[in-house]
Amino acid sequence: MDLIKQWIRRQLSNPQIVMLAGILLGVFLTIFFLGDILAPVFAALVIAYLLDGIILRIQRRGAPRLAAVCGVYVLFLLAVFMLFFVVIPSLVAELDKFVRRDVPGIVQNASQDIRDAYTKYETFKTERLSNFINTPTSPALNPDDKEAESEPPLSSQAPSSSGQGQSEGSLNVERLTESIEAELTELGRTALTLSITSLKSVVVWILYLVLVPVMVFFILKDKERLMAWFAQFLPQERGLTSKVWHEVNLQTSNYVRGKFWEVMIVWGVTFLTFSLFGLRATLLISLFVGLSVLVPYVGATLMYLPIAIIGFYQFGASSTFVWLIIAYSIIQILDGNLLAPILMSEATSLHPIAVIVAILIFGGLWGFWGVFFAIPLATLINSIIKAWPMEPAPPSSS
Repeated sequence: MDLIKQWIRRQLSNPQIVMLAGILLGVFLTIFFLGDILAPVFAALVIAYLLDGIILRIQRRGAPRLAAVCGVYVLFLLAVFMLFFVVIPSLVAELDKFVRRDVPGIVQNASQDIRDAYTKYETFKTERLSNFINTPTSPALNPDDKEAESEPPLSSQAPSSSGQGQSEGSLNVERLTESIEAELTELGRTALTLSITSLKSVVVWILYLVLVPVMVFFILKDKERLMAWFAQFLPQERGLTSKVWHEVNLQTSNYVRGKFWEVMIVWGVTFLTFSLFGLRATLLISLFVGLSVLVPYVGATLMYLPIAIIGFYQFGASSTFVWLIIAYSIIQILDGNLLAPILMSEATSLHPIAVIVAILIFGGLWGFWGVFFAIPLATLINSIIKAWPMEPAPPSSS
């Protein structure tokens, strides 16, 4: 215990360590308490950080800073315009077509499957009951059983009860189908109500769409002035913080670049594969498959459900459906065991085992967002460990 106290005193006596810990704590508290209020600012900082990497590459070729900023910013606005007026409308149109054309068919087929399964169950139950009743239990009847013999056999009554059971089963299935349709109708009404009541959120999002691009431009344009203003609050000796920032900046940019290529590769391969099968809503499904790599393992597993539902509705229990699931499984196996470890290990200088451990730890601590930010957080910890001042070993007594 004394050794731990001495180690803590030695670390706290180092002003650079105290400054680094204070910065990390301040960033954490700001995000924790003011995250919702400052969300547009954080979004603008992230976008500006990503665009600044492109600007620096252009500057290395001899272009002035302001010209590079204006050129990249115009391309950014064009990309935003294409996203909101071309890509998103296409995806929404495909989603609307899928909901209007395919979802009712899926519900109808599911209802019919439930009816067929219930009918088969009632038929099987009736046949077993008839066989049980018609099975002889004794070789001969006693003389005293003539009255019982004169009564009509129970087997003659079985069809009546069978028909009644089947009619009751059909009635139950009809009730279930009506219940499903009622739930879907209620869901539509709820969605309409939410869309009306969420008008305030829509206005806020429109405001964000205006504010964020404006802040991105000024952050890129006045980058040096903003960094100089922030640096005046730091002590002159900040070698440890500068070293950690340099390492995190390098690794994070590599991580973003690696994730970008992973999303694009998985999206493209999935789109081509599903197009060969003729799967409906291929563009929409392949997009979600590509984005699912941002949440390793969990996203890929969750995507099995919509692919299986749509594939089974379109192809039925056929070999095409089986090959569709196999093809998607092969894509995920290659991504999880070959593509992602290569890209992420090279991008973040982390061993694949360290990546998996980070996902497990941060996912267990903070759920979805822990999984989403697991690799950047692991990169930050790795950078701090590398830059941490190592104490010289005590001289050995001879």
